Amino acid sequence: MTAAPVSWTLDHLTAREVAVPAMRQTIRALYAEAYAEEPYLRTEADAREWEENILPRHLAEPGFRLVFARAREGSTPLGFGFGAPLGPDTRWWSGMVDPLPEPMTVEDGLQTFAVHEFAVRTDLRRTGLGTAMHAALVGPWTGTRTTLTLRPSSAAAVGFWDAQGYRSVGFSRHFPVAPLSTMMLRDHDHDHDHDGDGGRPEE
Repeated sequence: MTAAPVSWTLDHLTAREVAVPAMRQTIRALYAEAYAEEPYLRTEADAREWEENILPRHLAEPGFRLVFARAREGSTPLGFGFGAPLGPDTRWWSGMVDPLPEPMTVEDGLQTFAVHEFAVRTDLRRTGLGTAMHAALVGPWTGTRTTLTLRPSSAAAVGFWDAQGYRSVGFSRHFPVAPLSTMMLRDHDHDHDHDGDGGRPEE
């Protein structure tokens, strides 16, 4: 028997709202579920480490924004995505295996929005929720492009972000022993991206 489609709501949360302990724990639980699978295989301990040491750094970034997905009935957490603009002092492009031309890597806080984390519950993938979350996250951005990194060995991630209009511009390592990531870039289409609550999921 096919499960009934889930209707969702998308909330925009500030860094202060995300920093509330109950919300941080909810975000951590979603993170742990999304990254437990291959190729990430992150544990509950990894998720706690991320919540305690990495998430606060993102919350401190100027222009931080987070989209939180929850079921319209019952408010069950379904996913989240967050990011922030790249400022003049960003090291985002410094880990490129093959350095990009300087005009592509000079940032001023107004040009490029970086999607740092994006997680959807496994049973709600390929329902349209991820696409709605992405549109809600980057739709308000007034700059010219968005960027993210992904693990090239994750076929699901590659397929999803390709469908959102991102293209590879090379490979990156954020630190010397980090796994190789694909650096993705997308021209920001103000007419195509829009903000909304997602409503009934669509393909």
